Amino acid sequence: MKSTILLAAATLPFLAAPAAAQTPDHLVGLTRMSISLRHVDHWACFVMGQCPVPMPSVILPPVYAGGTGWDPVRSGAWVTDGKQLAEVDDQCRVLCPVQNIPTLGANAFATGLDVVESQNQLWILDSQGFLHFYSNSCPPMPLGLCNTGLAPLPPQTFTSGLAVDEGSGFVFMAHCDFSTGANFVAVSRLANPCQVICRLTVPPCPAGPFGTITGLGVNWAREILYATDGNNTVAIRYVTVGTICPQFTSINCCYLPNTLDPMVGLAVRPGRETPLGQPCGNGACPSCPNVHSLGNDPNLGNAAFRLDLTQAPGASLMWCIIGMGPCSVPGVIAPPLCGPIYSVPVLGTLGPNPILGVTACGGQTSYAFPLPLMPSLAGWTISSQCAGLCVTAALIGTAVSNCISFTLQGS
Repeated sequence: MKSTILLAAATLPFLAAPAAAQTPDHLVGLTRMSISLRHVDHWACFVMGQCPVPMPSVILPPVYAGGTGWDPVRSGAWVTDGKQLAEVDDQCRVLCPVQNIPTLGANAFATGLDVVESQNQLWILDSQGFLHFYSNSCPPMPLGLCNTGLAPLPPQTFTSGLAVDEGSGFVFMAHCDFSTGANFVAVSRLANPCQVICRLTVPPCPAGPFGTITGLGVNWAREILYATDGNNTVAIRYVTVGTICPQFTSINCCYLPNTLDPMVGLAVRPGRETPLGQPCGNGACPSCPNVHSLGNDPNLGNAAFRLDLTQAPGASLMWCIIGMGPCSVPGVIAPPLCGPIYSVPVLGTLGPNPILGVTACGGQTSYAFPLPLMPSLAGWTISSQCAGLCVTAALIGTAVSNCISFTLQGS
């Protein structure tokens, strides 16, 4: 029987203690020269690596052009060099092929990009000050546009980044003077994104200079706005409670070795799951790998969030157990199950799902687990584990997967 998981999840903060994030989030950004997706750990202050994006270089765009936005539905990065658009995964495998940006004017460049998962939309800010709305699909379909009024100003003031705080309902747009290096962030409301309500000055880095912003990203669960000047990154903490406009409170700066290949966009790549335990099978269930994992990213507002099970016994029925808190050792022995259940205490279950496969361990399925845009759940770690039955004419058996812990995030 399927439980009402989301109703129970609404009370999660009152039933469980908060846990540290599992696999932490990090930053990703498209680079200007090599057209690569770079992964950066801001807090440890190092480049984790990068891979080439299969996007042909047709022009060398202005320094303010380009953008990166993370898509939790397909677990990939939408990237633009200012004129072209594509989506790739962590290893730069293509999720949506390179295409021209629809509705972008001939004299305009895309300067900022973000995915608004609660609306399942892709937003692009251009150098003429227009905000474009598209479906978060492949290809993206135009839904409309509006004028922010952040048009280019003499001598060299342009928009250069976009990040959306869906939890508090604010839109951040970098609007910077590339002749002086002055960094400003215009702010609007999510409900009326082209009506700028205030303009904030970016605080200086205490340890040294930080250049003009070329990309923005946000972790709204922690109220941190990230920015890059192409090479370095900063984390700007802000507060929203009791204010008409967010207020910047402090800044943390990461100075990276100069690669001469600046980032032209920035996004927060959500943290992933942490696995625990070994799979098992007994009786009519063969000893299969029973690999349990996240199907995409656990961002609040991701209505398409799912949990996956692969390499499971065919001709079986499998449930997905949702636990309050991370996977817990030593777990609970629940005969006749072949192994312990680590996703305890139990919040509810998903399924049962019939497992179909052409080979003994070739079964797979997905469990839909839509996540509401409920900021009170941000930062809470929960767990899941699959267990099920196999039945033949002569035997009954059970199968259990690994357990995974994951944190509900806002980015």
